[in-house]
Amino acid sequence: MLRSISILVVIIWGVTPAAAQSLERAEGAYFRGDYALAMRLMQPLAEQGDEHAQYLVGFMYDRGQGVSEDPAKAAKWYSLAAKRGHPHAQNNLGVLYKNGRGVPKHYVQAYQWFDLAASGYLPAEFGHRERAILNQQDIASQMTPDEISEAKELAKKFRDSDEGSLEYRPPRVR
Repeated sequence: MLRSISILVVIIWGVTPAAAQSLERAEGAYFRGDYALAMRLMQPLAEQGDEHAQYLVGFMYDRGQGVSEDPAKAAKWYSLAAKRGHPHAQNNLGVLYKNGRGVPKHYVQAYQWFDLAASGYLPAEFGHRERAILNQQDIASQMTPDEISEAKELAKKFRDSDEGSLEYRPPRVR
């Protein structure tokens, strides 16, 4: 019975018990402030395609936690997670495009990622959703109506694509 439940969890959530434990250990190291260990544990998970690990690796490069601050590497990891539907990564990638950190300053891209983040957060993540909306409103004040239309169209195309059909689920750790 327990084996059947474990297999069902793997099928539904796409997370193996070992991967969930590894993510749990990496997050534990992060929250203890052992950023170097967290990065060593998180990096292989990110490289294997775990979108939450990709986001966290990007976050650590963005903040210089356990590694030297590197906005370009942050953008790379945020982008991978953002394209898999991770709204925190989408919002943070939008901030990088807004400010030209690690990527060229690009208001259309920033608006697109803020739009996707705002629509991707879960209801319980209300404050995060509001932050994405405020970021989107802030960048819109610096854009032309044509640029806003272009950004909205890019967000729509992303949502309609196979990539945009991925549904964000926060990590299932104890």
